[in-house]
Amino acid sequence: MDMPKIDIQFGDCIPGMAEHCPDESCDCLITSIPFGALFSYSHKTEDIGNNQDGIELHEGQFALHMRFAIEQFYRVLRPGSVACIHIQQLLMYKIQHGYMGMRDFRGAVITMFKNHGFQAHGEVAIPKNPQVVATRLKLHSLMFITGKKDSRRLAPAMNDYILFFKKPGDGEPVRGIYDKDINPGGWFTTEDWIKWANGSWSDILEIDTLEGWRCAKESQEEKHVCPLQLEPVRRCIKIYTKPGDIVLEPFCGIGTVPYVCVEQGRGCVAFELKESYYRMSVANIKKAQSKDPQQKIFN
Repeated sequence: MDMPKIDIQFGDCIPGMAEHCPDESCDCLITSIPFGALFSYSHKTEDIGNNQDGIELHEGQFALHMRFAIEQFYRVLRPGSVACIHIQQLLMYKIQHGYMGMRDFRGAVITMFKNHGFQAHGEVAIPKNPQVVATRLKLHSLMFITGKKDSRRLAPAMNDYILFFKKPGDGEPVRGIYDKDINPGGWFTTEDWIKWANGSWSDILEIDTLEGWRCAKESQEEKHVCPLQLEPVRRCIKIYTKPGDIVLEPFCGIGTVPYVCVEQGRGCVAFELKESYYRMSVANIKKAQSKDPQQKIFN
């Protein structure tokens, strides 16, 4: 059997999808989307992360440009396919927003996807260690000393989420749920699903990422969050695709999603705007493919 292709394109995903992805050509979408006006991914004007977002996240400049991407996602995915969108819940800051609190990025993303025809399919929370977050971000809302002064200023750490959206339609059945395993191919089992069906994946290790992502940073001024962990990607691929399916990754970064696609025998079409991350993603995919010489990379 021919191995599925891994196609990594250097450039903006919006025109990239229009050029390289025919209608209804992908079986799943897995990505961690950029965050407007929060992290500097690159200095390119095409970078969605360089847009202002404001407090009303689904109405600002960031959301306007994100809509062009979501329109392409809907066009490219097959009916019945699932989009797995990793996001980080965001904070309000007193200097920037007038008070300390929470910006509901999760809710804004759900609104944007539903406005473009997707159905909200579910979600899982990926909890963070509050002590690590407090140390890293110097958040007074998580510190013990704040509780001693005024406990009303305390607030739990913001979780990461994976939001699941479904393109309406039945599509082809991925698995037979009445088999001994949930799926006939055995790429995940009933025991796996008992564990993964929990709405909180509390067993995800923050350090479970591809190595070398810091080497792809081009300057000390660049502020980029740690790349998506491997295990959540692995679970999304196993649940929502079968071997040979094509996964779309519009914001490829250093190649976490295509790396796991190689590992799991899936194909992937991916786009990365930043040259240093693109080079790192190609290198990471070649490492994954060295374990399976039949797999080929196309870029």
